[in-house]
Amino acid sequence: TMGEGLVYVKNIMFPDMPVKEFKRTKDDISVAFISDLHVGSKLFAKEEFGKFIDWLNLEYGNNEQKELAKKVKYLIISGDLIDGIGIYPGQDKELEIKDVYEQYNFLAEYFLNLRKDIKVIICGGNHDALRLSEPQPLISPIFAKSFYQMKNVTLVNNPAFVRIHGIFDILMYHGSCFDYYVNNIDFLRKAGSYDAVDKMMEFVLKKRHLAPTHISTLYIPDINKDPLVNYKVPDFFVTGHTHHDVKISSYKNVTLIGCSSFQYKTTYQEKLGHTNITWGKSTII
Repeated sequence: TMGEGLVYVKNIMFPDMPVKEFKRTKDDISVAFISDLHVGSKLFAKEEFGKFIDWLNLEYGNNEQKELAKKVKYLIISGDLIDGIGIYPGQDKELEIKDVYEQYNFLAEYFLNLRKDIKVIICGGNHDALRLSEPQPLISPIFAKSFYQMKNVTLVNNPAFVRIHGIFDILMYHGSCFDYYVNNIDFLRKAGSYDAVDKMMEFVLKKRHLAPTHISTLYIPDINKDPLVNYKVPDFFVTGHTHHDVKISSYKNVTLIGCSSFQYKTTYQEKLGHTNITWGKSTII
């Protein structure tokens, strides 16, 4: 309602998003989604990640598992490739590789041996050699030179809107703002906190913004266009960051995928009360 030179707001209606058209392809292909590798940490799940790469290379698993691996043509990684340096108190005691260049080089060896018909798409996260403020740029070739030399690897911003197979749109976002929402929104905390990452993803989709509260993430404003607004509705929305069990759900025909991690639980996570940390899991769609 209007007053003398004033506007009185009684209710705010958020735009939500329309129902997404459900897309299909005749090609029998699969996509693997992973996140939070944390290479360089003593707690990096090296054995599990090695088996995952071996599986993609058709060198691990039973016949049924290998048949599924043959269909994987895309590998989507939603941030935190490395553990980084100085990210949390006492991290140096849990680092096996104390140099970010060497951390990226160590990870690159895995992808150099990966099947070349698998396209790898990578965005950064809060542990990568990047500014913390969002949107985060590409991981620099200064740190990750080897990745830029691989023809089947593509690095993108965080967040990023990418299209695969000429038809499917994927919104990639590491998910750093989730810490704020778990601690400040009652219904998310009651829904299961970090175990309810799919509810957090649904929440930001409804708001049409990846960080709808100003202080929920460090942010670099742009006077021309807000890069965190969901201008387009994706087919898949994939995140990481939480290190909890894989969550897959759907909202208005958008498939929501909250990835797990390849890092065992750190002492810092224990201090923060993370009790359901999981590792060594990938999601195949």
